[in-house]
Order: sequence, then C-alpha cells, then structure tokens
Amino acid sequence: MEPESGSLEDQECCQQDYDFMKENLLLFYSKNGEVKRLGGSDSLMASMFAHYDTNADNYLQGEELWKASEDDKMSQLSQACILADMLLFDDVDKDGKLSVAEFYGAFNKLDSEFLKKLEVAIVQARVGDNVEIKCDVTGSPPPPIVWRRNGFDLNALNEEEIKVFVDGSLYLTNVQLVHSGNYTCHAQKNLNIVQTHVLHIHTLPEVHVIPRIQSRAPGELAEMECHVTGVPVPKVKWLKNDEDLKMLADKYTIVGNGTALMVSKITYSDTGAYMCVASSPAGSSRDISSLVVQDEPAPSEFERIPFSRRFFAFHDWGISVYDPDNCRLYHQVQSVDIIPGTQENLCAERGHPCSWGRAINVADRYVYVSQPTKGRVLVISRVQMVVVDVVVTDKFPVELYYVPHLDQLWVLCWRGPVDRGTKTIQIIRDASQKKKHHTVHPEPVDGHFDLVSSLFIPSTSDLGFPWKYGYVVHSGQNGLSKMDLRAMKYVKTIEFANITCHPIGADFAALGGFIVVSCMDPDTGSANGQLVLDYLTDEVVSFKATLLGKPHVSPDSQYVVTLHSPSDKEKNSSNDITIVVQAVTDSGLHFLFDVKTTLRIADLTFFSSRTSHSYDLYASSSNKEDILLVNLQDGKVEMITGIGRAIDPRSSEWGNSRRPIASAGIFGTYMVTSANEAVFVINGKTRTVNCEIGNVVHPRLLVWVRSP
Repeated sequence: MEPESGSLEDQECCQQDYDFMKENLLLFYSKNGEVKRLGGSDSLMASMFAHYDTNADNYLQGEELWKASEDDKMSQLSQACILADMLLFDDVDKDGKLSVAEFYGAFNKLDSEFLKKLEVAIVQARVGDNVEIKCDVTGSPPPPIVWRRNGFDLNALNEEEIKVFVDGSLYLTNVQLVHSGNYTCHAQKNLNIVQTHVLHIHTLPEVHVIPRIQSRAPGELAEMECHVTGVPVPKVKWLKNDEDLKMLADKYTIVGNGTALMVSKITYSDTGAYMCVASSPAGSSRDISSLVVQDEPAPSEFERIPFSRRFFAFHDWGISVYDPDNCRLYHQVQSVDIIPGTQENLCAERGHPCSWGRAINVADRYVYVSQPTKGRVLVISRVQMVVVDVVVTDKFPVELYYVPHLDQLWVLCWRGPVDRGTKTIQIIRDASQKKKHHTVHPEPVDGHFDLVSSLFIPSTSDLGFPWKYGYVVHSGQNGLSKMDLRAMKYVKTIEFANITCHPIGADFAALGGFIVVSCMDPDTGSANGQLVLDYLTDEVVSFKATLLGKPHVSPDSQYVVTLHSPSDKEKNSSNDITIVVQAVTDSGLHFLFDVKTTLRIADLTFFSSRTSHSYDLYASSSNKEDILLVNLQDGKVEMITGIGRAIDPRSSEWGNSRRPIASAGIFGTYMVTSANEAVFVINGKTRTVNCEIGNVVHPRLLVWVRSP
C-alpha cells in the first residue's frame, strides 16, 4: 500500500524541521519552570541527557532515543522529525551514538535569541501602549496557538483590548496596569509545550510639589515637599535651576528618598527654582517649587493651595466643619435647622439625635451623606456649607461609593435597621454636577431588586485606573456577579466552584489587576479565608484559607493590609488581632510581615509616608485610647496615646466604626479621629495629637474636603 500524502513516511526531516523539533523539545522539558538561562548553565540539557541515557554509559544509542520518544509521547513535537534523527544531524564522528559533547552541541547551534526566550520571555510596555507578543512555539507548518492567562483561554475573553490574531500573536490595546502579569502560549493540539511571557507595565511618574512658591527672609529655613507616584517606584532627586545640588551638610537636607528638601540658613543666593525629578523605565517627570529670598517676605497665596483641608464631622446634633490647623469651628448646621427650599429639619425634631449612614467627598465639590431612617441622601456644597439637594431613595440608604470617571454615586440600601443580607442598589448619575438629582436602579436579578447582600465598587487610587466593573454578591451566593458600571448591567456570574466563599469584603489593586476578597462560609457564618481574583479573566489566582479578615489596599496599590481576626480555635489561646501586610506584585500577593496587637482595631487609614513615596498605616482602637502606627516599609510600630474613649457600642449604628479615622490625603498634615464626645486632630508628620475638640457628641462620620 502506498503511504498517504502527508504521513511521516512521505516527509523528509530537513534542517529547518530538525531545528523546530529541538526548540520544541527544550520547551517541552522546560514547561514546569525548570529551565535556567541556557547560555550560562547546562542544567536542563544535563537532565535531558541523563533521562535518555537509560544504561548510564554516557552515550545515547538509537534504541534509547526511540524509547524516550515513545515514553514521553514526543510524536507531537514535529510532523517531520523524530528524536532518533539527532544521530543523522549531530553524530559528528559517525559512530552511531551521541556523546555528551555531541548532544550539547546539537542544542548550542540553536539561535541564541531563542535560547534566551526559553527561560521566560520578558515584555515591557508603558501604560497606553499597544503591545504585540509573539509565541516562540514553532512547527512546520506553524500550528494554531492558544494564549492563556491564569489558565483561561484568551480567545474566549470578550474584551476589546485583548485579541488573539490568526497568526498566533497576542495583541493588547491601550495596556493598563491590570494587564501586567503572566501570559502563556502553546500549540492548540499540544498542551505539553508551553512558553511563558511576563508583561511588565510601567507608568510615567507623576510629580507634585508644595509649596509652588514661597518667600523667606535670610537666615530662615525653607522646606519643599514632593509626592511621586509610578510603577515601578521611581527614583527621585532634587535639582536647583536644572543643576545637581552641592550637598553641603549645613545647607541641604534631603528627607527619606526625596520626599522633602530642606534648605537651612538661606541667603539671597538660595533664590531659585528647586526641581523634584522622578525617573523610571517609563521616562521622567518633574515639578518645580520656587524660593524667593528677600528682607520682607510676603506670604504667597500659592504656598499651600490647593492642598489645605477642612473636615466635616457628622454627629448627634448636626454637622460641624473644622479647620485642623487651629481646631476652630468653621461652620455648623444644627439638627433642627430647616433644609433650604424645604420644610424639613436637617435630622429630626428637637431633642432627637441625628442618624447618619455614610458620608463621602464627591469631586471636592459636594459631600453626600445618607440618612437611613429618612430614606434620603443629602447633598452638601463644599463652598456654601449648606444642603443644596435632597435625593429620595429606597428605604434605609446606608453605604455610598463614588466612581470618579463615570461621576456616579452608588447607594446600597438596607431592608431595615439591621443588616440581614437583603439590600437594593441605586445610582445617582452626574453626582458632581449642579442639578437636581434622582436615583435609578441597575438591572434587576430575576425580576427582584432586593437580593443583594454586598456591593464592591473600586475606590479612588493614586494610579487613577478607570475600573470598568464592580461586583455584587447575592444572598447565599458562592461567588460574585460582575456589573458593568457604565451600563449598570450584570455581565457575568463568577462561581467559585472548588472553594467555599460567600464574599463579605473586597478591595482592588490596579497593579496586576487583582480583586482581594474576604470569604465567609454561608453554612456556618464563620470567616473562611482570603481569595485573590484576576480582574481580566475572573479566574482565581490564589486562596489562603487561614487568612481571615477584611483586606485594605493602599492608595498606590503597593500593599494589601488584612485585619486578621482570630478563628474560634485561635480565640481560645489569644485575643490578639494580627495585621497581615502583603506586597502587591504583577504576579500576585507576597507576604511581608505581620503585627500582633491587643488593640481591637476599629478603623484604619493610609497616610503619606514622610520617608518614602508610599504610605504608612494608622489604625484606631475601640478598646483603648491609642492609635497604632505601622511603617509599611519596615514593619516598625509606634503608638499615639491619649485619644479618649471610643463611641459607646450602644450608640453605634448602621455598621459604622466606633472610632473612625480619616486622612487628609496627599500633602495633608493631619488625620482626624473620634472619641465618644470629642474629635481628635492628629499631626501625621510629627505623630502627635494636635488638639482635642470637645462637646461633639458621637461623631460617627468624618470627611475631608479641600478648603475653598
């Protein structure tokens, strides 16, 4: 019988086919990450030779090569060549067997660029770039290629920015930090040969300095601060008039890694433009702080604007606005005051305290605050300090979430004064616009609006990624429902098939595109570990069953802080709370350190670090009069004492913290936290109490705004 066209008997193993086979052979054995850089190490080839050399005589005979091909099912490596063809091409002395030197020589003839790519193909790009990644899995003819991320076939991904072309290349449009991470490729009919490509996304550094300009007298001290964001963390240096500073010990002091520059004993010659320059693989950026030295310095309106802040305190008897520098009352709205344009009181009849749900700063134009018992959300003008709109909602509106790039305010309404896991969602559109507002519902679930138990909306971060999706948890759901924020519609249900996880908390890390979820066992009601989900593919990246507690991602996406609550078994031996700190990388979360404390953590906030271009952690306590400070760079711990007694638990409502703590943000000097009948202003730079503001009964909500 004549052989069929295209069969092995009808094909000749040419040099190109032979090289393809050797490339695929190396990929085949390096699929589990065992390969090292072949140009400087022969460990992979040594292990391959030992695997083939079954009689251990340091030679490879034809029988051994045939047997290895059959045992490892290598027929799929090439349609034209077989392993025994090595004797035809690389048996240099023609003795019918391969020595170690001949075997190594066969692979050393391969293209050096291919050998480098075998280790791991590193791809670097900048946010906004279009990226094309080629797969080095080859064949004759070229096989169809499958691309995966976290095991998910990207051909099945319904996202416009990620496409697999017919030639086997992966194309990503307008890449963002969430696209960073590992991508693997393999031939459609061969899962054994896999190549990994690691995509690193860089951002152009953003640099901001204060003051923009300052005037000082000779002999005084001038200080300039610099805040830098970027991935990877940029390197920072200071210049004067575009030239390097002459680092004189008695003249210049650079704080930390460039977060501030101090100029001592200034003279007229110190007048100039001081530049904070940040550099990374994506490029460099700078911002300028100008210093004018004169005999009679005039205070400049630019010295701190727009970074000066005031804060709103929502308490039993109304709303108070304070200046943190001098701790004076700036404005007050009492509970019995009439809301302009209505006949209604701000809160209730005389003698009845206010009931507040949540409050949030919207675009530094308005403060929105929910009033659950009245079924409404109040809109307060930052400039006028009065209620300018009343938005009627479903019953018991409590939780508020703002989406800046869509200008939406999402409202989660409870079904009663106690959270029983059935809620509704409403959205206020054009939230920062001067107009009469109203709410709309998103798409219902099975015709019902009240099946929601939790809503997770990405918070604003330094990296400014415009998240496309939020996530909803429905009653008893072992997974998440994915919500298109712009369309306000459900697009997918994500089931955690092999993991028991009813999500009860979540936060978002733009770097790597991770959603960090805290889980509960719906049957027992107990905490059940921490799950990390890939934002692009909805695949589970990792699950840590022993890490219990709500995750908090730092504004720069560098850290995930989890307040680990002890399980029932652990409570028998210790009542300590553990603060677990993990680093965010584009490959996942990695444990850094943990801190054990006897404080019952009530709330936490991130405050700009004085020594690095990142953040420190501040945590308030419900059982002691202390604030815990954790340096997230080195794990060092400090305490700020004398903060007063937390709000009585009987006065706590709507799931609010008994001691909220809020940071003034970038370049902010202060944090503010509450006691039972007072507000404490904390200087985050000196780590001391700036002042105590008394006669504020049950200050439940604290919100910072920019000064007008």
